[in-house]
Amino acid sequence: MGKSGKETKTLLIAVTAICLVSFLLAGGLATLLAKNFQRELLLHDYGVAGHLINNENELSISAFTSQPDENDLERGREALASVGYDETASMRFLPAVQTYRNQTMLSVFLLLVFLFGAIYLSLFLYLLRQHKAFSNAENTICQFLDGNTTSRIECSQTGDWYSLFHAINEMAAILSAHAENQRQTRKFLQDIISDVSHQMKTPLSALKMYQEIIESHKDDAAAVSNFTEKSQREIRRMEDVIYTLLKLARLDAGIIQMEKSPENLSVLMQDVCERFETRAEQEHKIITLSGKEDVVLSCDALWVSEAIGNIVKNALEHTENGGHIEVKWSQSPLMTQIEISDDGKGIHPEDLYNIFKRFYRSRFSSDVHGIGLGLPLAKSIVEAHGGTISVTSSLGAGTTFTLNFFNLTDE
Repeated sequence: MGKSGKETKTLLIAVTAICLVSFLLAGGLATLLAKNFQRELLLHDYGVAGHLINNENELSISAFTSQPDENDLERGREALASVGYDETASMRFLPAVQTYRNQTMLSVFLLLVFLFGAIYLSLFLYLLRQHKAFSNAENTICQFLDGNTTSRIECSQTGDWYSLFHAINEMAAILSAHAENQRQTRKFLQDIISDVSHQMKTPLSALKMYQEIIESHKDDAAAVSNFTEKSQREIRRMEDVIYTLLKLARLDAGIIQMEKSPENLSVLMQDVCERFETRAEQEHKIITLSGKEDVVLSCDALWVSEAIGNIVKNALEHTENGGHIEVKWSQSPLMTQIEISDDGKGIHPEDLYNIFKRFYRSRFSSDVHGIGLGLPLAKSIVEAHGGTISVTSSLGAGTTFTLNFFNLTDE
């Protein structure tokens, strides 16, 4: 069994000690049984001798088969004692007693040898199975520690070992989950840092260039004013990127808990669209609302209005002058649905699977002002409410964003 532990050695020593003591007790038991046999043999011989004496040496079968009376026993004991045959006689002078003792001792020893042989064999098989199970468990744990987080101990059977192995597997699963969570956290932080550095690089370079131009044209008021305005625009762009990224990061990290309350969708949609009325008028575009006034949605109004506002803003940016944006809603026992549709130029099929990715810029788009975070933020907000968001579009015909909020529970 290879290396034996201290507990195994102690167990084997204890069993061996019990075996030796059992053999010593077996020898004492055989001697005790021989003494009893000798006593019974003496009583039998006393009875036969007394019967013969009392019946003037008349030999009959009753002398050997009948129960001797006290008179026969007493006369027989006196007669045999006179020739030295009594309780004090040594066993070595009694071959029948010696034979009985030896046979009894041999029988008991053979029985003990069989019993302890079976015990040792069972113990050997048990310890061998235990050693194999623990060896496999040790190898699996070493694999886990070496980085193979999917390694698990085989514990399909029942028993104390396998209950322990099952607990170890549960602990390994928890450690793997913690490790995966830490990995995701590191990746999340790396992505955020990468996103910020990527998006800050261009405006920072522009700001540096504008500052150098302003420094070199201090006396040119028109140039200073022009590049100061451009600098302000880049600063606002940086603010938009940073604020939006912070919102996304907080949503992704689960820091923000949506404070849901019953909200009237008609009022909520009116508030959202009022933010874009001035821009829509300037660009000669129309925003219309359509839906029942009594529809109520359990949501965080501030976050949902931001999500819908981002989609409406995206529709305005991709709709030509004179275009139409429609926001409509409906409710069924299962869900509340909000649709934002426009009749703009539509989304290229190649872009439909990518528009919710951060900083995604289509090679078919002429938009140079967007930062590519509005739609990803909208998606994160909707999903934080347990909802879904999808998009359908046709080139030259327009785009429709569909938001579904399930009404299964009110949280």
